[in-house]
Amino acid sequence: MKKLLLLNLTLALMVACGAATPASTLPPPPDAGPAPTTTAVPPADLTPAQLAAMDALSTALGFPLSQIKVTATEPVDWPDGCLGVPRIGMPCSQAVTPGFRITLEAEGRRYEYHTDATGSRVEAFTLAAVMLTWHREGGIAGFCDDLSVYLDGRASAQSCKTNEAYPKGQLTAEELAQLNTWAAAFGVVATEIKDLAIADAISVTITLNGSGATQPNAANLQAMSAWAQTVYERVKR
Repeated sequence: MKKLLLLNLTLALMVACGAATPASTLPPPPDAGPAPTTTAVPPADLTPAQLAAMDALSTALGFPLSQIKVTATEPVDWPDGCLGVPRIGMPCSQAVTPGFRITLEAEGRRYEYHTDATGSRVEAFTLAAVMLTWHREGGIAGFCDDLSVYLDGRASAQSCKTNEAYPKGQLTAEELAQLNTWAAAFGVVATEIKDLAIADAISVTITLNGSGATQPNAANLQAMSAWAQTVYERVKR
């Protein structure tokens, strides 16, 4: 009888000890995988041409697709292969090209894009427009310099003294951000800065095609002039 009780006690202890599996032998928790992410996806009902225009604007100015919306789409028979947006040095076929005029809106500004029927070709009509011009002349050195800056960040400099045109350049990200800040704050600006008290004074003329509701003060204009001169000197090298 004692042997039977001892055997039962031994079995009970073995079962109790076997119930607690060492932590080192526990199976690892299932891999939950990476945390889900959300990506801004444009509406699915957009046409290929509309999507192509949105993607072009997003790439040109850095706007996320979620902040761009289509406000108008008009079918157009463009008069040439350049979709009505001729480029200097780029030949255009004279074949009529069916496509669309697409108007986009982002951060309160509107942008016009021209596409072909399938959206495989896209031209930024608005971005081809001049956003700012700067003209400097006078001084003892006889300056005569011109700078044109486009909405897509291209910059064109030339000397009106020697009629020398310099290779087109591109604004840096910081320069483009500053230009966009002025364009959003100020409306259309056309002004001349000149110190009449100085002989052989330098005259600077600035135009800005802004969309804001105010006009720049004297400090703003001086900052624009200094900004444009810096861009000019860099582009003409």
